Amino acid sequence: MTPKTAILFLLFALFGSVPAFAQDDAMLSSIFKYNDVVNGDIAADKLYSHRITLNSESAKVRFWGRMNKYSENVTCYFELKEGVISLKKIIILADITDRQSYTDLLYDANGNPSLVFYTNNLKNPGASNDRYVYSGKKLIYFSTTKNTDLGAVTDSYDETNFETKQINDALTMLEKAENYKKAFDALVKVQMAPQ
Repeated sequence: MTPKTAILFLLFALFGSVPAFAQDDAMLSSIFKYNDVVNGDIAADKLYSHRITLNSESAKVRFWGRMNKYSENVTCYFELKEGVISLKKIIILADITDRQSYTDLLYDANGNPSLVFYTNNLKNPGASNDRYVYSGKKLIYFSTTKNTDLGAVTDSYDETNFETKQINDALTMLEKAENYKKAFDALVKVQMAPQ
């Protein structure tokens, strides 16, 4: 399976429809619908993309302390209209020793992260799938889904019942999304510089 095929499969498997819990909340519903539109644009090749591979030779060299294998494929999807670049999504597939993590970062029209999806082990069907939803830079919703013998079980939280760990993890994910955006912006700045 090619990286693009894997990404498209994951996009539709993980975000194929607006979850039922979001239908009553206009903001959440709007963010999930926007994510569906962006995923559709990716699938239809309507967006430009840049792909960066970090540590492409990681099997030959020891990286990150005790890890003997680490590489990342970062794909940035963006729109270019009338000379203005608008980042829509960044997807990160990371191979870390014996597991593969997946991170999906959705950006709003202002370039702020609005939805982060993360799973730390695609190879483990029982791994949790976490969703962080932001308004501006504020966490407004978190859910985690685990597959069990009885089916998928989702726990969801909003501002009334966030736990400290969820808030700390959400801040970490927000910072990660902002840093990847900075990397994308730096790459675009180099590309757009006069030759």
